[in-house]
Amino acid sequence: MSLKWLGAVVALAMTANAESLSDAVKEIRLANGMVWLVVERHDAPVFTGYVRVRVGGADEHPGITGLAHLFEHMAFKGTPRLGAKDWSAEQALLPEIERVGDALAKLRRAGKHETLEGKQLASQLAELQKKHGALFDENALARLYQVNGGVGLNATTDKDVTSYFVSLPKNRLELWLQIEAQRFAAPVLRDFYTERSVVQEERLRSIETNPGGAMYEELMQLAFVTSPYRWPTVGYQGDLAAMTLADAHAFFDQHYVASNAVGCLVGDLDVNEVKPLLEKTFGALPTKPRPEAPIFSEPPVRAQRRGTVTFDAQPRLMIAFRKPAPPSREDAVFDVLRVVLADGNTSRLQQRLVLKDRLVQGVGVFTGPGGRLDNLFIISVTPMAGVKTETIEAAIFDELGKLASEPVQQSELDRVRRRISTNLYRAVLANAGAASAFSRAQTLFGDWRYVIELPKVIDSIEAAEVQATAKKAFVKENSVIVTLVKP
Repeated sequence: MSLKWLGAVVALAMTANAESLSDAVKEIRLANGMVWLVVERHDAPVFTGYVRVRVGGADEHPGITGLAHLFEHMAFKGTPRLGAKDWSAEQALLPEIERVGDALAKLRRAGKHETLEGKQLASQLAELQKKHGALFDENALARLYQVNGGVGLNATTDKDVTSYFVSLPKNRLELWLQIEAQRFAAPVLRDFYTERSVVQEERLRSIETNPGGAMYEELMQLAFVTSPYRWPTVGYQGDLAAMTLADAHAFFDQHYVASNAVGCLVGDLDVNEVKPLLEKTFGALPTKPRPEAPIFSEPPVRAQRRGTVTFDAQPRLMIAFRKPAPPSREDAVFDVLRVVLADGNTSRLQQRLVLKDRLVQGVGVFTGPGGRLDNLFIISVTPMAGVKTETIEAAIFDELGKLASEPVQQSELDRVRRRISTNLYRAVLANAGAASAFSRAQTLFGDWRYVIELPKVIDSIEAAEVQATAKKAFVKENSVIVTLVKP
């Protein structure tokens, strides 16, 4: 079978699949504003469930950076019904833990935690936490899902959303809905100060002792001036150290409301049976207004921005260009540019930097740090030993210049469009992939149909459009460059 014929077969399969998917997605809107998507697939007696909350690092501000991620940790600590060994005793103890812990946090923010008062509070908090540890089971949630056949239990936080998900046998749907609705309605923030320290360690591993993480953080600091994409999702060390339980409660009350959440179920389900269960569980959550989106105004870009990170590690280079967020058509053009430049051995930067000139060990191209707000198109490379980053930078801009001055060949464009559409098609074949894609699109853009429409948009992008976008974006005054060098 020729490649051309294979491409036509794949295109037909994807078109048919897109149409069937579009028909299969059933949308349920609860009276409190929560949106649910249900996709019936009767291949196996299982389902995947997602609950996404439209809250992430972009919804924070200096002083509470990292709080969305910290709250994700806290959501696994249970509820008054789940995890409690003696709820009455806990209820009496938790306010005292909060009083002492938050008093210590305020001293820490003021730089006075090493005083006699600070040391006394720290000792008092340790005693209270030890006493509290005997009153609850921190693994109750994970164990409950495990004994009921759950797999893939996890949660993630990024700049845009916080997500909770698991796959279970079909006859455990009501159990899952009850547990997740309880976690949403009445989480108990057990072990808050311990988990705060865990996240501080996470920051230490992922940024402060990690050359790639340190570079990425510096890139965001340079690229954005007022956008909340400027600060890291894991938070700043000073903010984490001084975070209070009162901060966490206020954050939850503001963002964890039904109108700010999306649920998705994909698997062996009957939508007519699912709807009453949704109304009984998540439908019982109160009706509250959706929080306002962050308001900011990035200043106009007038010059290239550069930064250097000193780190005892192999040199690296990151070059980023500002770009609009999805679901804009221009964002889809950048998807095409990403594959043209660095997806597979036939891509341009792989050919030039890795295979031909042997300047770098590897090259990666991706967008970040999120999709709700205008973001970045990022090129990351690790040089071969002895190769100067200036040489690599010149070669990258040379390849980008070719995209701006010459239209891509039709054969290359056809290959790229086929590759992207095939990857998008494969992503929704599994229950977990479909649940992830549909719920994310609904949460970010307010329309799950983005998943269906994107392959069609990609297929309509022509060479002239790719060239025009490259010509506009890949200019030095639109670039941000960070270099990692040894001390």
